[in-house]
Amino acid sequence: MAIVIDANLLVALATPSDDEAAVAAQFDAWDEGGEELHAPSLIRYEIASALTGMLAAGQVTDEQLGKAWAATATANLQLHELTDGPAVVRIATQLGRRSAYDAAYIALANELGAELWTLDGPLARNAAESGLPVRLIGTPE
Repeated sequence: MAIVIDANLLVALATPSDDEAAVAAQFDAWDEGGEELHAPSLIRYEIASALTGMLAAGQVTDEQLGKAWAATATANLQLHELTDGPAVVRIATQLGRRSAYDAAYIALANELGAELWTLDGPLARNAAESGLPVRLIGTPE
């Protein structure tokens, strides 16, 4: 089975985080279950953006930054280029968003017949209200 992961999961694994243990446990479960992990190729840019914010806020040091980037790059992850821009735009509109980043993850999940897993509670709630395949780490199956 395919799983689509949000950038925030890799950031939580690679940096000091309250969610690190829950995310690590979920990755272990996926590994044990032989799940294939997928993400849109924009995930690398979103990780860089998150790390930029963390460095600017003093949440990571420059030394930790390099280690965190290396840790996110080691994930066994299949990256996908955007193939259906109109679907992404429709999903973003359905979510009431003015950007398409989150929608790209959901569109990929739809394309693969999978769920997007995230730590973003508002995204998960908004997507659930719209009937979109998004799961929040730490919620029951």
